[in-house]
Amino acid sequence: MSNPTHEHKKLSLRETLNKIICSSRSNVFLVLVPVGYIVNYLTTNVILIFVMNFLAIIPSAKMLKFAAIEFSHHFGETLGSLLYISFYNLVELIVTIIALVNGQIRVVQAAILGSIFSHLLLVLGLCFLVAGVEFYFKKNELEQAFNSTAAQMSSSVMTLACISLVIPAAFSLLINGNYNASNASNNNVADPKILYISYGTSMVLLIIYALFLCFKLKTHKSMLEEYEIAIKEVKEETGEKMSVDGQTIESEENGEHNGEHEHNGEYNGEHMDEKRKIDHPISIVAALTLLIIMTVIIGFSAEFLVKSIEGIVESHEISKTFIGIILFPMVGHGAKYVASLRTARRGEMNAVIIISVGSATQTALFITPILVLLGWIINQPMSLAFLPFETICLFIAVVLKNYLVQVHGKSNWLEGALLIATYLIIAVAFFFYPEH
Repeated sequence: MSNPTHEHKKLSLRETLNKIICSSRSNVFLVLVPVGYIVNYLTTNVILIFVMNFLAIIPSAKMLKFAAIEFSHHFGETLGSLLYISFYNLVELIVTIIALVNGQIRVVQAAILGSIFSHLLLVLGLCFLVAGVEFYFKKNELEQAFNSTAAQMSSSVMTLACISLVIPAAFSLLINGNYNASNASNNNVADPKILYISYGTSMVLLIIYALFLCFKLKTHKSMLEEYEIAIKEVKEETGEKMSVDGQTIESEENGEHNGEHEHNGEYNGEHMDEKRKIDHPISIVAALTLLIIMTVIIGFSAEFLVKSIEGIVESHEISKTFIGIILFPMVGHGAKYVASLRTARRGEMNAVIIISVGSATQTALFITPILVLLGWIINQPMSLAFLPFETICLFIAVVLKNYLVQVHGKSNWLEGALLIATYLIIAVAFFFYPEH
């Protein structure tokens, strides 16, 4: 494949603005951004402030992902994929950093777990269920295939991430006889030994994440060709469908037609190249500018959102843990959930694995250690010592997901139902989870 940087047509200012504005139907809801700002300054109703800024971040996240995809097109295939993967959970990182700066450590820890739970259990489960039902009734297919090598690789690193949370929790129980993380989150204190273990473990996780990227994007790229194709599928689904020359509908229909005929994860390379020629990316300056603007916009919305949490907890007796685990993942990943379900309906299960397992892996190996080390820098006692109940739930989620995706490289609707049921059980438990 030729380097895409040599094929890009330079778009005019009008074409660039047209492509940005028409990149998604959800852009119409960007009007909620100023509404959320206004509500924050004109009212003391914490529920209204939380809801309006919560809703404002969802379309903003979609636009940020569009900017990240456009930006990544201006680099080579490997570097472009690396940049795209790095930006993939950027909204989650922004929101959790804002919460960490505001001292909401309990919310940050819960948001990390919530992101992992939602991707491994809810999103993956819904995709397995939707794909299984869709292709059983349409084509009488009992199972849908995916690249087991990529799935097993992600499962292995997720197991390591689970270990990195279990060990600090076990160490805290050993030296204290009770759990210290609760005091840390509520009073901004933590056992120095737990913090130093967390800092050291975070550095190890970042090294493993770098090696993981090197493995799948460089040294073992030939073994994971389907994985690379799946990344292109995800890009097409989440941000590349709109064009500047009136050919958007044609591209989208072709994508659906292609998915109908090659629903087991096989993808037509010629079709992808043809589509890429039709839909030229915006300039690197425009993409970078849009990235910065949307990052700032999301940052302010997240700030107002986080500051309203205390009022909600006090007035409505909803725990910070429930807000972080169940509600926060919807903020940064709402558009991704919709994209994954569309992908599942076409039977592109490799792309589904990228969206669900890949996102959970990035959260565990990259976002979590970054937040711990950032807490060290700004003197916030963010650690990997999660509460025992949370650690047990994470262990259950990782073990169940590993078992289902590693056995034979195929999925069916019942496996999806099992994953969704596990998520619902965990959600109900956290709804009644005590704040202290």
